[in-house]
Amino acid sequence: MVIVEDDVEFEPSLGKTARGGGSRMAQVRAAVAISSRIGRRSPAVKVRQTGLRAHFRKASKSTHAKSVVASPAAGRRQVVVKARYVVHAAGGAAPLRMHVAYLAREKKEERSVEKEPEQPKSELGKSVDYLSREGEAGRGDFLFYDQGDVGVDAQSRTAGWQADSRHFRLIVSAEDGEALGDLKPFIREVMDRLEKRLGTRLEWLAVDHHDTDNPHTHILIRGRRADGEELFIPSKLISVGIREHAQEVVTRVLGPQQAVGVDRSLEVSAARFTSIDDELSGVQRRLGVTIPSRPEHIARLEQLERWDLASQTSDGWRLADSLRDRLIELQERAEVEKAVAHLRGASTKPLLSASGDHPVTGELVRADLGHDFGHNFLAVIETSAGELRYARFDRADDIAMLGDAPLGAIVEFEPRTAGPRASDEAIARIARQADGIYSRDTHTAIEPRVDQGLIDGNVRRLEAMRRAGFVVRKSDGTFEVGRDHLARATSFEREALRKRPVTARVVSYWSLSQQVNALGATYLDHALAGEITSPPGNAEFGRRFAAAMQQRRLFLIEQGWMGEGDQSLKPSKLKAMAVAEREALANQLSGELGLPVLLEAPMRTTGVYARRVDLAQGRVAVIVGDRQAHIVPWRPVLERFAGREVEGALRGRTVSWGLAHGIGPGLPPMS
Repeated sequence: MVIVEDDVEFEPSLGKTARGGGSRMAQVRAAVAISSRIGRRSPAVKVRQTGLRAHFRKASKSTHAKSVVASPAAGRRQVVVKARYVVHAAGGAAPLRMHVAYLAREKKEERSVEKEPEQPKSELGKSVDYLSREGEAGRGDFLFYDQGDVGVDAQSRTAGWQADSRHFRLIVSAEDGEALGDLKPFIREVMDRLEKRLGTRLEWLAVDHHDTDNPHTHILIRGRRADGEELFIPSKLISVGIREHAQEVVTRVLGPQQAVGVDRSLEVSAARFTSIDDELSGVQRRLGVTIPSRPEHIARLEQLERWDLASQTSDGWRLADSLRDRLIELQERAEVEKAVAHLRGASTKPLLSASGDHPVTGELVRADLGHDFGHNFLAVIETSAGELRYARFDRADDIAMLGDAPLGAIVEFEPRTAGPRASDEAIARIARQADGIYSRDTHTAIEPRVDQGLIDGNVRRLEAMRRAGFVVRKSDGTFEVGRDHLARATSFEREALRKRPVTARVVSYWSLSQQVNALGATYLDHALAGEITSPPGNAEFGRRFAAAMQQRRLFLIEQGWMGEGDQSLKPSKLKAMAVAEREALANQLSGELGLPVLLEAPMRTTGVYARRVDLAQGRVAVIVGDRQAHIVPWRPVLERFAGREVEGALRGRTVSWGLAHGIGPGLPPMS
């Protein structure tokens, strides 16, 4: 079995660096250290070349690939391999935050969100911190190892990886991991074979985790070959090669797996959708009721009845509507309860899912990926009413927004609305001009300057709609797009809202304690100016917010922004504070870049998306051009183009961003 993540949202393919724009642009790139595309080269090392220079399937244009494999040969031990690579974004390898946070079941100490944050580490450093976290009682810290050593200093070993454009992550889990005992010889043999298949030595670190039901190993691989060139790993090698060799190793060590009956006793009480539930649901679809035919069926139905998910009638048993979804919710809640158990006072605070009916604001107290084989981002906030509200996110924009938000950030969960996306508008526009047909070639022919990445996103969108039954794909690969495509897209979104009813918005990346003495305009200042309402409620977060408001008022009086008798901040002062903060950043950047830095973007802006900066007033992006740079409001879409030359066009109150060579009539406006 192999599990390789698949992201249906837009992801840029890896390719050549965006066009330079002359020697001056090259100097600009050097000045801002565009490490996401220009990595530090390792000393050249002679290696055996095999000519193997494949990559994750280019046709998918994605950092993830999905593969379906045949059942293992009789007697072969099963191994699950999960693989992905992560592009280092403009925030300095920021996507690694999720890899760190999802596993962050820290046991060393409880973190208080009101503590002043330590000097921020790189995201790779945070990943190392988590993976070597303290284990269960009596185990001590988990130790990193490589091909020859145990107890490797992972922080210093990975320090040179920061400038690379990406790194790879593997999770290898043998079904019989407990029987293997020490996993190190197994992993070393697997990695040795991978090096031989790639024709290069690899720089890698691994750590074994025995603190879950299934022992498994996390492997970090540097994104460079021994000769300094970027590392590419064929998707087939990931989905088949590593898995099959790993299965061969386990089978050789433990012997062939005996053909025995499957013990499903653990499924009877499992708080998740099981194979027994699938069988019972199938019977109910055929007969209208479900009739148990095996002992485990009866036991499972009795368990479902205790959860109010099944009821017994004179004709048989009836399963609750949407049984699968409700069991998934039950499983998710159990995972969330486990994730927040270490928080101070968590046992006395109500734990509720985010509401799709009204927005809710609070302090971020947990952010991670939940479990080893999932990729949905979990965020938990504490509200002023003393509740813990949680939500999961799998949309690229939400993850970009939350992925590196520090604990203590002020986060709002907003209800999503069902409606067509920008990609749906583009698809409908092209189809209207092509007799109801959409394809890559059709879009390129009608809008020659459109960026291929946007077309790839449109195709993925149509594929997702096709799998849900909203679009038809013809045998030649083109899609039939009806005149009611936007209505169909809205219906598709409504289906999605049932699983993900909210979106995320970080209203302040600064904690309350950081905002009190900030020199720029803060979220607290907007409350003092009456532009937003202070969080209602008298619970811990509400009390601390009120106290921070008073402290902030005294600070502003000391700084001359408010008079001693003023109870509110004038909007003109709030605006002046925001301008002053941006001007200070512009002066700093100008000294670093040797270029003038402008605070107002023109109708059309071109340059390299160099970095993002979290100011007191919010997150901003730095766009560096040939002769000048601009500070513009940050948007999640920019992370798709980190380190590349982009062009932004002002449309209404928002800016549409795309690769510089792809801007044109085909660029959809951002929502």
